[in-house]
Amino acid sequence: MTVAVEQPTTTLARGNAFRLEIDGPDAILWFDLPGEKVNKLAGWVLEELDGQIATLASMADVKRVYIASSKAGIFIAGADVEEFTRVTSEDEARAIVERGQRVFANFRKLPQATIAVINGACMGGGTELALACDYRLVSDLPKAAMALPEVNLGIFPAWGGTTYLSRLVGIPAALDMILTGKSINGRRGKRIGLVDEVIPASTALAAARIWGAAITGKRRSNNRNTHFYIEGNPLARRVIFNKARAAVLAKSGGHYPAPLKAIEVMDIGFARGIAEGLKAEAREAAGLFGDPVAKNLVSLFFLIEEAKKERGPAPAPIGAAGVLGAGLMGSGIAQVIADKADINVRMKDVNWQALAAGMKAASRVWKKKADRGRITRGEMSRKLAKITTSVDWSGFRHADVVVEAVLEKLELKKQVLRELEAIAKDGAIFATNTSTIPITKIAEDAKHPDRVIGMHFFSPVDKMPLLEIIAGEKTSPETIATAVAFGRKLGKTVVVCKDGPGFIVNRILGPYMNEAGFLLEAGFSIDAIDKALVKFGMPLGPLNLLDEVGIDVVQKAGQVLSESFGDRARASKLVDLLVGDQRFGKKNGRGVYKWVNGKKTGPDSAVYKLLGTTGSVDANAEEIAMRMIVGMVNEAAMILDEGIASCAADLDLAMIMGTGFPPFRGGLLRYADDLGIATVVDALRALEAKHGARFAPSEALLRVQSGGRSFYDSYPRV
Repeated sequence: MTVAVEQPTTTLARGNAFRLEIDGPDAILWFDLPGEKVNKLAGWVLEELDGQIATLASMADVKRVYIASSKAGIFIAGADVEEFTRVTSEDEARAIVERGQRVFANFRKLPQATIAVINGACMGGGTELALACDYRLVSDLPKAAMALPEVNLGIFPAWGGTTYLSRLVGIPAALDMILTGKSINGRRGKRIGLVDEVIPASTALAAARIWGAAITGKRRSNNRNTHFYIEGNPLARRVIFNKARAAVLAKSGGHYPAPLKAIEVMDIGFARGIAEGLKAEAREAAGLFGDPVAKNLVSLFFLIEEAKKERGPAPAPIGAAGVLGAGLMGSGIAQVIADKADINVRMKDVNWQALAAGMKAASRVWKKKADRGRITRGEMSRKLAKITTSVDWSGFRHADVVVEAVLEKLELKKQVLRELEAIAKDGAIFATNTSTIPITKIAEDAKHPDRVIGMHFFSPVDKMPLLEIIAGEKTSPETIATAVAFGRKLGKTVVVCKDGPGFIVNRILGPYMNEAGFLLEAGFSIDAIDKALVKFGMPLGPLNLLDEVGIDVVQKAGQVLSESFGDRARASKLVDLLVGDQRFGKKNGRGVYKWVNGKKTGPDSAVYKLLGTTGSVDANAEEIAMRMIVGMVNEAAMILDEGIASCAADLDLAMIMGTGFPPFRGGLLRYADDLGIATVVDALRALEAKHGARFAPSEALLRVQSGGRSFYDSYPRV
């Protein structure tokens, strides 16, 4: 018989986050945070949990404690990030860390065997609470996974995670989880020793109790997957930690202190013991709370969360989709739809050879996941079967949305729209993946322009998180809402913008890429330009990006922008010279760089001869970066002034998710606000005097300066 334990009369007025049920020798501690979609470990929740722990500690007849979530698809989302924003001192931050450590230490001391029943996402502090349990069971629900993503907020796991995880799964596996924040599903978790068993999602608690009935008590040790010749050998540890530091520095350029601190703390924990490791966690994590990097990453977290909120009318359901074009983008879009939306996708191209290549490209994405144990071969086959192909319009009558990914030619896009409208079902949405052509132009001859919308994916589609949703002049609110909901179902961070050439990301990248060409023309070296921007924090230098995107693709985008904005967008001669020399970048092995089998081997000195330069001009990395970045800020000001982006936050989110603009800087406009608008204007005027009108501060930027305000104050989210 199950008995609900009456809550103490001292329960906080915020509401009970936990409900305790007793059924013979089993206690089930249900977590259900009132008024929230997810369970979060706020300060008051931790104190309530500590009270429940004290109650359980006194129950001699209870032999097993199961902790589970009452919320579908979620175990625990982690700490309450809003509490981080209210921290005003290092002492206050340390108190928050030590409170979590204290509560989890009390949980570890319970006399009963403790079992985490994870039937949903288990993030951050939730994973650290699970680590405090004797056993961890994870369901086969696709959302059920464990992760320690604190590095994405500029901190590291400090409620025992950094100290205890490595003892459970070994140093290399722990470093992989902590330094990347990657999620581990039940199957993979069991392989590395993090998870004890994978259980069916539909009967998670019942299966957990059957499994738990077979255990004899508390686990003697949670140090299950460590190896003495590594963890017990100081020399071996030093090699592993030094390699990890070198890898972090190579990837981050030293811009992110949290991963390095995590390595340091893990090292201390192994060298000096658990108690010293926990002290180091509290000390070092507290020092990161007020760091500008952490503040900017927390700000980014809230930008992403805000972008997930529902706005506008209710979206229409999408039960089937079509994709026009089986090239790099088309096949990528079809793969993501089949994978994330789990619906049937019909892919069309002009011949079967193109379709076969598209199917092969889609299957490669799933094969990589299967090879890494992320999905089974059976799941791969099932998902691949969701994509069917055709060289005609058969099968498209059933599609609720059709995404067009044909060549970037206006007349071709208008033609396929006409053909689709002739056979499409009533209410079907036509979404174009154009990267620069205005949606209103594509829809100008449409029978139903209200159902035409831009859905601009970024390459590679399965990896790039951004989706720009672009509304044409006649696109209906219902179409926008449906496209947004569909994009989120595909796992994308969605930013809605108004129609205009290049939209947000490509319009801002225009002056950025163009200026790299002018720098190269002026005699700066390929290495100097790219290294300056990588040092600034960009994932790739602009010339490397040019090769990756495809120089011919950039040429077409540049032509659209130049036609729209005239002299202000006058292109450098670099791109035309490269295309004229049949240099298309990585795709054909010839670009600004040399490429062999898809691998960059170094700058191609022949490019200097094309330009008539030597690449020998002395370079200052900070000056190069400033010259590139302030041009983007100037363009961003105009985009906001024209209403292309509705607020500074949306523009920053688009730039981070679409271009990799360094998250630690908070976004392009956050960075400009931190620099000061006057500093940006002064830099532009100095560059204008030296290099011409393309650097003239825009009226939009000058209005922000004259008002004495920041971008975020001038263009807030409404």
